Amino acid sequence: MTARSASASKEKRANGEGSVYTRILKSGKKRYIAAAKDINGKLCRKSFQKASEAHDHLYKMKQDRLVGRNTFAVNPKMTVTEFLEAWLSNRANLKPETRRNYQGAITNRITPEIGKLRVATITAATIENLYQKLDAKNYKAGTLNVTHAVLSSAFADGFRLNLLTHNPMEKVKKVTKRTTPTKHIPQSDAERIYAYATKDPFTHARIELGIYMGLRPGEIFGLKWEDISYPSKTITIERQVQRVKGSGLVFQSVKTGDVRTIPLSDAQIVILQRHQVNQMALAPSLRSAENLIFPNSCGNKMDPKRDHKSWKELLKAAGVKSDYTRYQMRKTAFTNLAVSGVDLRTIMEISGHKQVSTLINSYVHPTSESMRAAMDIQDQRRAQTPSIEAAERMRILREAAEKHGVRVLEGISLEQLQAGGHFNA
Repeated sequence: MTARSASASKEKRANGEGSVYTRILKSGKKRYIAAAKDINGKLCRKSFQKASEAHDHLYKMKQDRLVGRNTFAVNPKMTVTEFLEAWLSNRANLKPETRRNYQGAITNRITPEIGKLRVATITAATIENLYQKLDAKNYKAGTLNVTHAVLSSAFADGFRLNLLTHNPMEKVKKVTKRTTPTKHIPQSDAERIYAYATKDPFTHARIELGIYMGLRPGEIFGLKWEDISYPSKTITIERQVQRVKGSGLVFQSVKTGDVRTIPLSDAQIVILQRHQVNQMALAPSLRSAENLIFPNSCGNKMDPKRDHKSWKELLKAAGVKSDYTRYQMRKTAFTNLAVSGVDLRTIMEISGHKQVSTLINSYVHPTSESMRAAMDIQDQRRAQTPSIEAAERMRILREAAEKHGVRVLEGISLEQLQAGGHFNA
């Protein structure tokens, strides 16, 4: 009897429920084959060592069909890398920066570890083992979060679209790693950076919008002169510049997708007008066909690499730390607003954040000046605290009053209590 030969007996079931039959292998071992059609009408077979396991499998297939769940992977030989690459290519609504981050997670972190495994065989244990390896390599929390986001979204979509039989991410325990967000630029260094920026109208205006208005670099380079209304003293943020693979630098909607309009101070209007005059009169080559406020030397969209280089040159000229990032200007702006007493709702309107937790955890940090001011408040409170002797006399008088059934009103001073007339029976 060949390995493909089947026994004569075959258990009959109701139409559509499938069947279980036996096969004898060359080794003489018996296998129980569960055969049934999936929700797509495709006949699927699976081998088991025990008859009970085959029957249980048929029952599970029946239950899955009743709720419209697939029971077999559409492409059981597809690898994890093939699955993720196909998933990412179909996500047309991703912003360029998000797509780059997702592609980096697939190429650099997921593929080297589990990329060759068949996606249909992936379990929660497989994913958690991957996370442990990445954690052991000291990847930062943000990197681990992006990797988790890719796998969670991809497997959820695959399961929802009946490409996979299960979603292993539903049982995965995410690695929790404490993040250490970069903080604002200290006031003394920020003042030096700003002072040196004022030597050039272009740089002055660019740093003004970063360190005092808190605009993102991409938002600054997406600004056009028509976005400024001098009569109403406002600037509208509705686009940003990002690099797209194959397309170069392009305009994109702002990060949260919401256009926001921010008031301009009189000083900021003067700074921007000075830059505009300089751009038109002293540097006609900067007259951009797109009417950009901050174009490159040819009048086109500014490359982030060029801006990064200019930022480093400014830090060197100012004589401050060279490892400050451009994005720290944004954090400096919102930290200064917060410690100056501006309410968080207003700061959110300026920053474009939708969640106050994001603003507090990542953008607003206490300054040395604000912490010193907090201690000054405690000093003032301490000065109003009565001495030990006075507090003891107050306690004795209160106890004496309570013995006579008299309640002492709160807030009464020692002198008032001794003077009498402040008891409430």
